[in-house]
Amino acid sequence: MTHDLWQNIFKYQNLGFDPIGWISNCSNEVDFFSLEKSFEKIKHNSWVALSWFDSFQYSGKSPDITRRIYTVKESISEDLKNKKIVSLMRIHNEVAEDEQNLSHLLDNFYGKKPPKHQLKRVVLSTTSQFESQFGLVDYIDTHRGNKLGYTAVNISSGKLIDPDEEPDSMINTSIALSSAIENLLLLGCTSGFRILPIYDAPDENLLDSIRTNNDKFAAKYNLLLDDYSSLKLGKLFYGATAYAHSTKELPTRYDLIQPGMVLILTDKFGSLTPLSIYTISQIGEMNSILSKHEPVESSIKDEIIRSLTQPRFSLGKIISKYCADFGNEIDAKENIISVYPVGSDGIVALVNLSRMSKAHFKVNEVPIKHEELARFATDEFLVSNSTAATNGCHLIVTSEELAPLILEDLKKHNFNPQIIGFVNDRERSMVTINNSINKFVAAKHITSLFNTSS
Repeated sequence: MTHDLWQNIFKYQNLGFDPIGWISNCSNEVDFFSLEKSFEKIKHNSWVALSWFDSFQYSGKSPDITRRIYTVKESISEDLKNKKIVSLMRIHNEVAEDEQNLSHLLDNFYGKKPPKHQLKRVVLSTTSQFESQFGLVDYIDTHRGNKLGYTAVNISSGKLIDPDEEPDSMINTSIALSSAIENLLLLGCTSGFRILPIYDAPDENLLDSIRTNNDKFAAKYNLLLDDYSSLKLGKLFYGATAYAHSTKELPTRYDLIQPGMVLILTDKFGSLTPLSIYTISQIGEMNSILSKHEPVESSIKDEIIRSLTQPRFSLGKIISKYCADFGNEIDAKENIISVYPVGSDGIVALVNLSRMSKAHFKVNEVPIKHEELARFATDEFLVSNSTAATNGCHLIVTSEELAPLILEDLKKHNFNPQIIGFVNDRERSMVTINNSINKFVAAKHITSLFNTSS
């Protein structure tokens, strides 16, 4: 198995793709907190207001999207007739790991664009190959008309792949497309789902296979699909832009978060760690370390892959149920106030949510799936953040009265939710958490973000 997997790894590398670069961080994307810090270092950055999604009012018509591909050394200066942009860059690891260099690259790439294009949703994917870098911008032109709700838009790369699979595997395509849809479901979107795949490969046969996979995924979940052609760079890549509609008020009113509200975690942290450990064991590295722990069963790995490849549309319906109708006032006792994605960021999502809402959260519980394995991965420095999670793990802020109803609905749809803490005050951005997080997070730059208590 080890020999076969290494053959696969070399195959991916020859196609311009890092098949195992995601292992230590459970993702090959720059996390939101690091991305935000890099933008903050840019002196004149009034053109950026980072968020985990973008949205605009829905008039009954789908937006027109114009896609442009750039080199990472270019500067966006086109003045296209549109109101919104979402962007994805694939950058070299050395740049991603140096805040100063990263800030310079981001300023050069985005800083010269027309001021009307406020940059909210941007994703940075990493690579070890300089020739695999690129920048992509989707320019979104909206339509006037009666306002019926909101269109939410997201962009994502395939944060990880299964190197057991061939490059033309349906699994790797599905991971990338599901990742783009995930944030739309968390916003309560329930209709008009459309995906615009972002993909590339060195040869036409592989491109055809990926196109076929895109079509199969869309057909399976009854989604609309627009094929904007490949990147035409000749390097393997999986990703997507996606949008969908909601006729409700979006649950992103961070300004309405009040002391006494509770934090719901829709599923446990830590569900990605077994996939990293399983993959390390398959490639035969660190065998002496891994022998200290029971091997990860293939059934657990298969369960994780299923979660990554299958959008859970039930989440969108549950969130929508507790959102105010479009145009109505939000009632703190009857509506979800705000949501925030967890995913591969793990507990860092709590810090991001605290910063966005300028609130102090007290976290009493840090529920970890496969807790013993997470401790092992942290003790041996195999995974930097063992709280990283698969699709379906998110944060919800709501009133104490509404929380039991939301928990009940989530449980009915096979989530494993629980209340993990509450809003203490609105005087400062802070997360107070039990010092047990040191058992699940090896990266000191992450644990230092929290106010720990014994």
